[in-house]
Amino acid sequence: MYIVTASSDDYAKYLGVMLNSLLENVQNKPDINIFIIDGNISDKNKLNLKGVVERFNLQAKFLTIDDNIFNSFENRKISYISKETYYRILIPDLLSKDITKAIYFDCDLIVKEDISKLWNKNIDDYFLAAVDEGSSQRRRRRLSLPANSGYFNAGVLLINLQKWRDHNISTKVIQYIKNNPKKIKIMDQDALNAILHDKWLKLDPKWNYTTEIRKSIPIDYPAIIHFTGKNKPWNSEHEFKQEYLKYLSSSLWAPEN
Repeated sequence: MYIVTASSDDYAKYLGVMLNSLLENVQNKPDINIFIIDGNISDKNKLNLKGVVERFNLQAKFLTIDDNIFNSFENRKISYISKETYYRILIPDLLSKDITKAIYFDCDLIVKEDISKLWNKNIDDYFLAAVDEGSSQRRRRRLSLPANSGYFNAGVLLINLQKWRDHNISTKVIQYIKNNPKKIKIMDQDALNAILHDKWLKLDPKWNYTTEIRKSIPIDYPAIIHFTGKNKPWNSEHEFKQEYLKYLSSSLWAPEN
């Protein structure tokens, strides 16, 4: 299994909690390969992240990236989403060509179930698998999506890297962002949906239980809890704050007040 994530230094702590939760709940730990796209993470935080992973007898590999290509996108970012979210666009180019599938995770989530069940989903006929967050008529119009289109949250993606490379999806997504600045509201997630609106497999909502989904679909035992929106368990009395604190307490970061 190939797991990819990305972080700035500001989000390194939350990445550590996410990795801790993921590794505590996966059964076949030796099968896990972890790649962290480095958004200028400090040496201290890198040591902590390595320590989280090494506690499970694994190694984390940091990937460097030239992010100048994303500088012009900065004026459209949402305040609580960092530029590092764009890095997932380039995952197929950053990993070696012999790796044909990978799971991408945002930092602001916790994993409560063995992700082997997600990894084993067959996506041979799709560019990715993701959870449908629903698509309002206004969003469909804004992105020129067909009337029956869904809209996936890009915080958890099972990616068919080979198919992505074969069709130059990274280039198409970046070009869409450049060509449609007035359409883009949710950064690269909008562009990914615009390019791949009819080319993705819908997953059970339990695999990316976002704040938006919680409003309409109650799930007693979500596999992944995603703290979308500006209210996080580290800055508010979040519904799942205790779940987050549980994994924080067994990480290498000090508990929060």
